[in-house]
Amino acid sequence: MDLPKPFGIAKTLIKLFKYLPARRTRRFWIILAGMVFVALMETISAGAIAFYAATVADPQTIIQQHLPRLQTILPSIASMDVRGIITLLSIGIVLLVIIKNITQAAVTYASKFFAANISGYLGEYMLRGFMDMPYEWHLHHNSADLIQGIDWRRYFGNLITASLKALSDILIVFILLSTLFIANSIISLIVFLNLGGTALLIIKHVRKSMDRLARIHRDYNQSINRDITKAMHGIKEIKIYGREQAFTKKYDSEVYQFARTDALLNFTNQLPSWFLEIMGVAMLAISIWIMFFYFGDSSVKITGTVALLAVASWRILPAISRILNSTTTIRQSIPYVHRGLEYLDDIVAHPVPAFRGNDLDTFKQELKLNNISFTYYKANRPALKDISLTIPCGQTMGIIGTSGAGKSTLVDIIIGLLQPSSGDIYLDGRKLTPERVKSWQKLLGYVPQFPYIAPATLAENVAFGILHDDIDRTRVEQCCHMAAMDDFLHDLPQGIDSFLGERGVKLSGGQRQRVAIARALYHNPKVIIFDEATSSLDTKNEQAVQQTIYSLKDKMTLIIIAHRLSTVDDCDTVVWLEKGRINMMGETASVLKKYRQQHIENKSGKNLCS
Repeated sequence: MDLPKPFGIAKTLIKLFKYLPARRTRRFWIILAGMVFVALMETISAGAIAFYAATVADPQTIIQQHLPRLQTILPSIASMDVRGIITLLSIGIVLLVIIKNITQAAVTYASKFFAANISGYLGEYMLRGFMDMPYEWHLHHNSADLIQGIDWRRYFGNLITASLKALSDILIVFILLSTLFIANSIISLIVFLNLGGTALLIIKHVRKSMDRLARIHRDYNQSINRDITKAMHGIKEIKIYGREQAFTKKYDSEVYQFARTDALLNFTNQLPSWFLEIMGVAMLAISIWIMFFYFGDSSVKITGTVALLAVASWRILPAISRILNSTTTIRQSIPYVHRGLEYLDDIVAHPVPAFRGNDLDTFKQELKLNNISFTYYKANRPALKDISLTIPCGQTMGIIGTSGAGKSTLVDIIIGLLQPSSGDIYLDGRKLTPERVKSWQKLLGYVPQFPYIAPATLAENVAFGILHDDIDRTRVEQCCHMAAMDDFLHDLPQGIDSFLGERGVKLSGGQRQRVAIARALYHNPKVIIFDEATSSLDTKNEQAVQQTIYSLKDKMTLIIIAHRLSTVDDCDTVVWLEKGRINMMGETASVLKKYRQQHIENKSGKNLCS
């Protein structure tokens, strides 16, 4: 399995923040400032608890040593007895911890909310970007991967959350160790070398394994998603050909490897806390031994230092453990974030042409294609070569040719989904530029060979993409009538509010095509394009759909792409494509006669050769 080298953590975060608006970046720095404050509060709390413990252990000595300092903070303390001072300190400790925890809770919530917002923002950015990407780009990408890429938006949030956690805990450890160094430099050096060295060794030895496991985890995740998507989309053929076992066997193999990788990642994530717990207890014992036997410190000093050391360790050990866990989460997220950043780079590399408004809002004269050529990315030969034709407004034009002749490519160029490699398109004498494509597409209706029927009601499918409350129900009913759907519309239990099932499984092929025709009519188009709309239908359904198509003749401009010649019999003109070129164009009868004659000759030649 190919495992590309991931970005470093800092480089990944810097690149990620380039895609965020300034206001979101400012929030990051505000949250970071809050984390610095929390780290200071943690240190003050640790010192206060250590002082409180030492005071309870030997109140007279501690009060005598620190009374002048306490009087500067609270002058009235000089008149208190030991019971009053301890009561005051007890109340102060509780209040301090409450304030610290409230602050920490607020900062934690803010960081979680910030990360969730970033996930949502980048998910929306990717979805909008994918929708705006050129159609040809989509031809070279697996739709299952794009869907999963948007779903992986949570890893952006995971990366930011883990990074903020790590920064917060690093600040806590740094400030606590600094405080400990001031109290006892030798002991703090032992703590630093012990815990810091252990943490660095763990990170050094675990990092490469984590990177490798995280990338394998991502690749298996992606492969499993592809397999599930294929199985669900192809369920009919799978059941007919009895391929269930092949799909489940492949899934079982990959999901087992995924589970194994996931378990290893989680196991590796737990290792640091076990090592640190051992080292923490050892550190405390060694520090006490050194202070008692080597330095010969007094019991009061040992008690105070050990209390500070115990409290500091109580905060430092979990903080270091969290740092290591955050590092693990970061490294696990980076391969997913890396793939997401690749998508974001693609989106930035394909800026959306500026919309020029509705200056192509009418079609009254003609659509003209002038020397259009087109070559797909990495293709050996052009799909279209020097195509020139004129489609007068109100005309019905048929486009015929064998498979691979370039019919659908020509339609995609007319629609504006593909930009010609060379040549120009003119609408009523106005050049169809990329900035004008959206305006032109508002005049179009499109009926594909295999229309997408959403798992929604008939009304929602006809008014596809319109919010439920904004659907013009009267217009839906008019379009259903124009699409000759009356014969089955009355059989639907709830009329236009009937649910059509996943991919329209409750409808026949002909009915699905007529739903697509009604959809094409919903926005009052000036031009409707039928892209082999009858080629997958049986004779009966084909005739029904043909009647529906030709009922629109003379009401709008029709462009009919067909493999079956009967579909274009009633067209005004026919264009015959052959290997990406116009072989013949003219009146329907003469073009079809020549087309049929050539195909008969081709078949005869094949029979003679055989």
